[in-house]
Amino acid sequence: MIRQQDRGPFHWHGSTIRDFDAVAEGSASVAVVEVPARGEHPFAYSSACHKLYFVLEGRLRFDVDGVGYTAETGDLVVVPRGTTFRYFDHWGAAARCLLVHIPAFNAEAEHILPDLLREHDVHLRGERVCLRPMTEGDWDHVLAWNADPEVLFWADCTDEVRPPEDTKGIYRSASLSAFVFIIECEGEPIGECWLQKMNLPHIIQQFPGRDLRRIDLMIGRKDRWGQGLGTDTIRTLVKFGFEQEAADGIFGISDPSNARSWRAFQKAGFHEVQIGQDEQVLVVWRGAEG
Repeated sequence: MIRQQDRGPFHWHGSTIRDFDAVAEGSASVAVVEVPARGEHPFAYSSACHKLYFVLEGRLRFDVDGVGYTAETGDLVVVPRGTTFRYFDHWGAAARCLLVHIPAFNAEAEHILPDLLREHDVHLRGERVCLRPMTEGDWDHVLAWNADPEVLFWADCTDEVRPPEDTKGIYRSASLSAFVFIIECEGEPIGECWLQKMNLPHIIQQFPGRDLRRIDLMIGRKDRWGQGLGTDTIRTLVKFGFEQEAADGIFGISDPSNARSWRAFQKAGFHEVQIGQDEQVLVVWRGAEG
């Protein structure tokens, strides 16, 4: 038994951590993490440990390999070894969680990443659109699009406008495993998109051993809706994904109720596939592009 008073707390990026060391030699280590209101953990990954966060009190927003989760009291979030993640508390009350490292925590294996977009040098051209790398200089456009509930609804079936820093965090996290682009038409930014390594475990498990990617996009300029630019963007990303990235399959993760988005993917050659018992997504396989 290790009593709490035997291990003094320490502070890291604003959080208070009480570390109880290894449960057994080399097996696991346990800590209690107290995150203040508005506190956050920067983008990071461990090259040695799996991390399990069990929320004891309050709630935290996690971003794990580009997938967002709101974890409330009693929820468990698993961060596999080597997976980029961050978490933050943007609510008015502090949160507390139990953190387990498997195997035991190794400070030398912890890697903090810069809080910036990972930039690339890929430029793509479709029939009407041009895709260029998104940079830190594009936030004026991207934040404006993400502050419009109507744009958000047709891009992601949500009208939840996130705080600007949360939105930046989503794109920065995605950029670590994706090619993130600004969509331009006639020299003007009209939206954004990315081709990302598949990060949804249930889809990866259904198609083991295949190189899977996913496309996400947003046409932020509403005066450009209904002109086929989304379909052109999808076709351009598919061509890049198969011809240059050698992907096996590319998915469109879109709610079937979002008819506009669904049609754009279907026009680009995607077809429906059943995932589990109650989920439908769109996919195109190598050699079957539309």
